[in-house]
Amino acid sequence: MRDAAGTLNIRSATLIIAEKAMTHGINHPANDPSLVSYHRPELVRLLPQLEQAYDCWTLLNGEGHGECKAKYLHQEPAEPHTAYLARLSRATYAPMYRDAIKSYAGLLSRFQMIDVPGTLEEHQSNVDLQGSSIQSFLTLCDEYALRDGGTFVMVDMMPENGVNNFFDEMNDGRHPYFMNIKRADVINWQVSYERGRETVEQVTVRQLRSTPNPEGQFGSKIEPIYYVLTPGKVEMYRLVRSDAQRWSNVKIDEIATSLPIVPLIWYGASTSRFAQGDLPLSGLADLSIQHFNLRSDLGELLHKCAMPVPVRKGAPIGPDGNPAPLILGPNTAVDLSAEGGDFKFAEPSGKSLERHQSEIEHVEALMDRSSLNFLYGANIKTATEASLRASQVASSVSALIRNKVSMFNILVRIWAWYSGEVDQITPETGIAINDSLINKPLGASEMAQLVNLYSQGLLSKRTVLDELQRGGVLDPDMVIDQELERLEEDRQEGMDQAAEEAEVKLDQDLQRAEKFQATAPNQPGQAGNNTPSSGQSSSNKNPADKKEEPKA
Repeated sequence: MRDAAGTLNIRSATLIIAEKAMTHGINHPANDPSLVSYHRPELVRLLPQLEQAYDCWTLLNGEGHGECKAKYLHQEPAEPHTAYLARLSRATYAPMYRDAIKSYAGLLSRFQMIDVPGTLEEHQSNVDLQGSSIQSFLTLCDEYALRDGGTFVMVDMMPENGVNNFFDEMNDGRHPYFMNIKRADVINWQVSYERGRETVEQVTVRQLRSTPNPEGQFGSKIEPIYYVLTPGKVEMYRLVRSDAQRWSNVKIDEIATSLPIVPLIWYGASTSRFAQGDLPLSGLADLSIQHFNLRSDLGELLHKCAMPVPVRKGAPIGPDGNPAPLILGPNTAVDLSAEGGDFKFAEPSGKSLERHQSEIEHVEALMDRSSLNFLYGANIKTATEASLRASQVASSVSALIRNKVSMFNILVRIWAWYSGEVDQITPETGIAINDSLINKPLGASEMAQLVNLYSQGLLSKRTVLDELQRGGVLDPDMVIDQELERLEEDRQEGMDQAAEEAEVKLDQDLQRAEKFQATAPNQPGQAGNNTPSSGQSSSNKNPADKKEEPKA
């Protein structure tokens, strides 16, 4: 549990969120401030929303296939239990909530690390000791931040390997690593404010660990361990029953650390204040549950009412006093009374089915407004409407980008503190994220208009490139300044090559002219001693060759 610097190591803890503890038989008191299991009132109020968000994220599967359906699809009065179970098995949950979160998180997945420590650059393919790259780790944090309203990231150091000096420690492969802790696992915290600056004084993290069951060789049991983090110290507790009605704290270990801070960073979706903020997509989760109920009702109506019911009037009575059994098929006939006999199929009018279908479409439209689907959907009538609808989404994404950049800046500095690379930190150290990813991609006609404006000299080359990058045509990671420099280099290289080719061509023309002048007097049609040939001016001819022209 310790490393050479006395840091905390809880990487073996399982990542089961707090509200699922009851499914493992854990019922520690959450409202007793004398116990380490005490929950902050803010967290207690959020637990129902966190539970619903978790259920929607797992498509109502929970700990097994369809385990959470009964929580949101209740049994109707007088409904037989077997019929209720059959209705639950037929109900399906559409993954629109989870898809919306992944779409949001995908907007933040394109980033660049700038001036990070060498060990982080070297181990960016495995930053959590679980094989996750820096991109996949931060994408997972983005998803949890959007789902739960925030998540925690902790920086820790690999456990010691028995080295005796700093040189061996820096060359034995040990390095810091990141660890994601879900919001519901941080059950208590204390912060102080001095001149507007927030300082985390104490944090309690509950982790559920699987330990061997003493009653069986192959069994296991879930045991919660509570880590109390303070600057310079980490304490580990478990709860035991002192009697039938009381629990007591038992300290397992205490570790002195070299850090003057708590190395736990809050990554909030809407605010950077420690462990604060609501769930940004809780409304979408509510709509998805309503959508689930409506689709279940519509499916039940179709299951029971979509098949037409045969109706027979005037059936002949058999010798036993009962009408003959009705048999339907391609080779059967129905006998009816001669007077008033009738046979037909009765089916619902369809108004109830249409009403349910229209209500489902209305809920889906509301869900589109709460997600990114409306940005590229066919239900947008004007660009102004799309812009107004996108403003709230763009604001949320921009806030998330700022919080992510701030969170990573702190993480990378704690990493450098652990690894002894503080001297590699610069004012620019961190990550860069394109904040224009929310814009709708440019179409072919819009790109043609930009090119036309550039051709007419109404737009500069930089403006066109900026607009193409903002519209998703160019890679968001491409640096426009570098591209313009390469274009200038290519232009200069082309000019140099053209000048060189022109100079070579001029030399060839001069050589051909000199060669022609050297051979021109000996050509046919010319006499010796440079006598001009026909076509020359008479003033250039010899006097002896001049003849008097006949008069007319």
